[in-house]
Parts: sequence; C-alpha cells; structure tokens
Amino acid sequence: MIRVCIIGNSGHAATVTRALPRLPQVEIAGFCRAWDGEPMTEVLEDFARLGLSPKEYPDYRTMTEAEHPDVLVVDGLFCDHEDMTLYALASNIHVYCDKPLSLTLEGLKRIEQAASQSSAVLWAMQTARYDPWFYTAKCLIDEGAIGDIRLLSARKSYRLGQRAPFFRERALHGGLIPWVAIHGIDFIRFLYPKAVQQVFASHSTLPGGGSGELEVSAQLMLTMENEVSAQVSADYLRPANAPTHGDDRVRAAGTCGVIEVENEQVWLINAEHDGRTAMPLRECPMIFEDFIHTLEGHGTGLLDLTESIEDSRLALLAREAADTHTVQQA
Repeated sequence: MIRVCIIGNSGHAATVTRALPRLPQVEIAGFCRAWDGEPMTEVLEDFARLGLSPKEYPDYRTMTEAEHPDVLVVDGLFCDHEDMTLYALASNIHVYCDKPLSLTLEGLKRIEQAASQSSAVLWAMQTARYDPWFYTAKCLIDEGAIGDIRLLSARKSYRLGQRAPFFRERALHGGLIPWVAIHGIDFIRFLYPKAVQQVFASHSTLPGGGSGELEVSAQLMLTMENEVSAQVSADYLRPANAPTHGDDRVRAAGTCGVIEVENEQVWLINAEHDGRTAMPLRECPMIFEDFIHTLEGHGTGLLDLTESIEDSRLALLAREAADTHTVQQA
C-alpha cells in the first residue's frame, strides 16, 4: 500500500480524494487541518462518501512522525507550502503540493535544491493539464492541427465568493497572480512548451469590496521563444449568478489554424474543420492518479518537477513585474 497523509484543504486537496476510486493501492493514513477552523469541506465529504475514517491529527509534524507516510499532500496556507515541502523532502517523502510551491523566488530555489538532493518526487497541483479539454487541445496541437503556434491567450476567471480570511493578506496568500494566473501560465506552457524570455504584468485590488490586499484582476504578457507572444488574464470578477464558479479559456493561433478551449469543449478551425462542431475529447488520467503511477514507474509524463518549478517561478516573476511596473527577464 502507498500511505498518504493530507495537510489541509485550502486549494486542490480534493484531487486526491476524487482519484481514490481508481487507486486501490492508496491508503489515506491521516489528515490534519492547516489552520485553526479550516473546514476541509470537500475532503471530509469525500471521506464520508467513500466510507473512510482516517485519523485526524493536530498538526502535520505530529501526523508525519506517527504515520510515516509515503506521500504528503501539502494544501495548507500558501505561505506554508515551502516549509511543509522542505520538511517532507528532507525525509524523502514524496510531495504533492498545491501551487505556488513557494511565495518567494528565494524559497523556490531552496525547494529546487532540496528536491535535487532527495529521492522523493515533487509535483505541484497543476490540475489543468489533466482536464480532458486542455489535454485534447494539447494532443491536436502536437499532431499538427494548427501548424506552428504564433500567438496564445489564456483566461482564468472566478467568482470571488466568500474567501477564507487569509486571502486578504498578501503575506499569507501570495496574490492573484501566483494563485490564479499561474493556471493560465500553465495553460500556455502546456500547449507551447518553449522558454519564456520576458514577463510583464499588472494587477489591481480595485474594487476592494472588503477583500483587503487581495488583487481582483491581473494581466500578463509573455514573450516566448521564436517571437511567440502570449497573454494571460486572471480575475475574481465573475458574477455571482454565473452558471459555473470558474471560466477557463485558451486560444492558440498557428500558421494553419486556430484552436480554442471554452466551456470545457475544444473548437478547431483549419483546412478540415470549420470550428462549428466541438472536437471529441480524448481520455486522460486524473492528476493524482498519474502522480501515483509516476511513483510506480508508469506515469504519462504530462507533469514533472521541472514543469512544477517553472510555473511557480514565472508566476513569481510576473508578480514582481506587476509590483514594480517593470519587465522581468525570465
């Protein structure tokens, strides 16, 4: 059995519990809340649905020392990702950590060095690569459906809703760009896996609406290898009565076609397709399923340490560009 312990549910820890029906070799050995009063609603509901009753611990160190897990799921306060990850890597415990991996570039370098010295595998929860619509777009692009990519744009829009109190403090939350726009960065890099050379960005806390230091809108411009331009927008401006919590979109324009992802569908215009019929979605594993398969030696290769580090690094560079109104060299 692969023993897994879960720290918190401040982000995407439910990607673990949702994958459990596909992973009979995985046992949830324990869990703990990441901060006082954390509801952990999704994870606890999944435990109940699956008939699981793992032991709850007061903190992650006590849990880890008692349970000796093979995998530590890090989903605490975003400011704590770094320390929790370093703690696990030092003990050669595999880490499945929400993004960003750190809130500082210096901390990210510490994680990269620790990972290089550990026998453990580290992934960030870059979930979009495992959404069937983004995976399908990736497959079509790799098959040459739009030729050589020249331009990309991505959108990540959420309802603001009732956020946990720590979202109002930059020191705890890290900002809209490392938390939300990082998904758009990953959309871009997944579809066009070439080097980013320059980053410029802007962000705003207005309208405040009682959200404290939380930015509610951001725009990023990325100059990439081969003179390809990419743009990412992120916001918390999606109206409360929108039919879904989030709106994820991406558009890639190439030398012989355009592909768009919208409303969990893929639309293709090229010599064979007129863009009026959604493309059939391809099958792909769930992200935590692929993480476990990777530990077992038969993962898909869709995500790895290098990709996880680079997404966090570019998001932190973009936040620095927005804070300082400067172009950052990547």
